[in-house]
Amino acid sequence: MKISFKANIASILLITFALSACNNNSDNKFSANIENKSCVSDTSIHYSLYAPKSNGEKLPAIIFFDPHAQGSVPVKAYAKLASEYQYILLGSNDMHNGQSASQTEKIVLGLINEAVNECNADGNRIYLCGFSGGGKVATMYGINIPEIKGVIACGGSVTPNTKPDSTFCFVGMVGDKDFNYIDMQQTLVTFSKMGVSFTSLVFDGKHEWPDANYFKDAFDALEINAMRTGFKPSDVDWLKTVYTKLKDSANICMATGDYVKCSELIGRIQGWFGSIDNDMRLSAFMSNLVNNQMYISEMEKKTGLAMKEIELRSKFIGSVESRDIDWWKNEVDNFHKSIASKDKQVSLTTQRLMAYLSMMSFSLANNDILSGNKEGALKKLQIYELVDPDLADVDLMFARYYLMTGEREKMAESFKKAISKGFDRVEQYASDPTWRQLYSQPEIKAELSGKNK
Repeated sequence: MKISFKANIASILLITFALSACNNNSDNKFSANIENKSCVSDTSIHYSLYAPKSNGEKLPAIIFFDPHAQGSVPVKAYAKLASEYQYILLGSNDMHNGQSASQTEKIVLGLINEAVNECNADGNRIYLCGFSGGGKVATMYGINIPEIKGVIACGGSVTPNTKPDSTFCFVGMVGDKDFNYIDMQQTLVTFSKMGVSFTSLVFDGKHEWPDANYFKDAFDALEINAMRTGFKPSDVDWLKTVYTKLKDSANICMATGDYVKCSELIGRIQGWFGSIDNDMRLSAFMSNLVNNQMYISEMEKKTGLAMKEIELRSKFIGSVESRDIDWWKNEVDNFHKSIASKDKQVSLTTQRLMAYLSMMSFSLANNDILSGNKEGALKKLQIYELVDPDLADVDLMFARYYLMTGEREKMAESFKKAISKGFDRVEQYASDPTWRQLYSQPEIKAELSGKNK
């Protein structure tokens, strides 16, 4: 089986992966045999593999793209689920920030071919999944490769410009505190307008790989879509079990006044079960919900806060240059007060804005450091520190800044502060070209040598 990509990748800008914290939630009671392998057809492509025990039958496969080229992270995190659902998992150990479009395409197509030709995957059930920038890669390639039957985009996606065929499904997963929350909702709106099957999964979390307890819903979405499209026999008993759990959860949300979550669950039920069994629809329940005045008020507030979030994100970009540090101190203080609000939606919106500020100031500071803009970099780093004072990455960025300015004692001190704050992603950063110069400094090498003793 040879896979081809129908879009003109050369015309697409390079994919930029946002640096983020990865969450690996392993289950100590489950032992998974994870193999690190190279593709048979191209040994320069490396991946982590989990293949559940089976009777030799072809199984569906999910190919993961982590923004730090740590494919083992999602493979390990979701191996137990893969054993339960009987899926093969492959995680790219090459995909990372700064790669060219041709490198990205080579890795994606290489892993798809590897899954089908070497891992005994079912060619009719190949899925792509990615986190942050990896989610953008998964979405862009998934909707343009006819053989891909679905995409799970976690905390990052792109607005589709091509409508995939009717067998395709999109699962958008995002934390309720993720700075990419709004972007994900906009992607889902676009898929809805296209008439594409999609599932929206919002979990309690920030910009990170979802916990396995949440990711289980993504497996359910793929399974239901496979039954809907005829790629898997319908399992009525299993469908009723999933349906009942969702309905019970929706009833609980309705009873406790969590109308926004209730609406999300009912929408998922209708999306998942409407085309399989019309008797399963909760049209009456949904009708009661949308006519509930408290629900109407909550949704109006949610819409208003989303518009405000978009407005403030745009405002922040201009304010970086036009406002001084005292203004930013006052702004951050006000945000902390809003985060403490008893109004859940206000608090979540503010937490996302703070996360966006953190990501924005990091990215802008990084660009200034790379271009040698000392004054610009310092101001962005000061804002970064105001927003995330306990984040080790702030001190790492200051270390790079002081390397640029020639203040070597401050460089070493900043790196030590990052270590003291729990920084432990040494290999991940050392392999990144933008960090390589810092890691080659004698003071940094000495600090790392002492840490490893």
